Amino acid sequence: MAGKNIEVFFSDIRRTNERCRTLYTGLSPAEREKAGRFLREDDRLRFVTGRRMIRTLAAERLGVSAPGILLTEYGKPYIGGAEDFHFSISHSGHLVVLAVSDSPVGIDIEQRIPIEWRELSGTFGSEEREMLGRAADPVSCFYRIWTIREAFAKEEGLGLPLFDEADPDIDYPGGTVRYNEKTLHFTAWEKEDYSVCVCGMYAVPDMVVVSSGTMIV
Repeated sequence: MAGKNIEVFFSDIRRTNERCRTLYTGLSPAEREKAGRFLREDDRLRFVTGRRMIRTLAAERLGVSAPGILLTEYGKPYIGGAEDFHFSISHSGHLVVLAVSDSPVGIDIEQRIPIEWRELSGTFGSEEREMLGRAADPVSCFYRIWTIREAFAKEEGLGLPLFDEADPDIDYPGGTVRYNEKTLHFTAWEKEDYSVCVCGMYAVPDMVVVSSGTMIV
């Protein structure tokens, strides 16, 4: 893996729907069981596609045929023993996105659908609420803030329930997050009707999305 960058891969579940059975190849018994518990087919496809994306890239980069995916205490997936292979997975709508780096990384994607942003922004701080109040498009602004917060939480492996306790100092215009005496950097952008954010230790322009095409698994 090239150093000092974050690679981002997308996969469209609409293109994998007809190959759903083959997607199960290589999944662990626990993952197969979890996939079978989903009531909605799209939820099952997003989960299975994400797991295949992780395994496909990990096998390529690490030279192992069936890397095992473990979970931290807060549910962040990782590959055991792969100290220089960090990844984060997210999905929304028909897209699944995978970020890979040689240091901890977090990514979030959200499809921008109509929402009651005033109600959902209740946990936002005063600066974030002011940003929403000034925004020409508050819905898009809400999703940008949300994905930035979630990408940071996933980089740290916190999960959103612990976000408020972490109390990070987010510089939205500057693209940085200060937390635990370190500075992280984020890049947020829009892809079609989706908002995406990736967060890691590398500063722009070092934190370059070097692979943003569709990943076929």
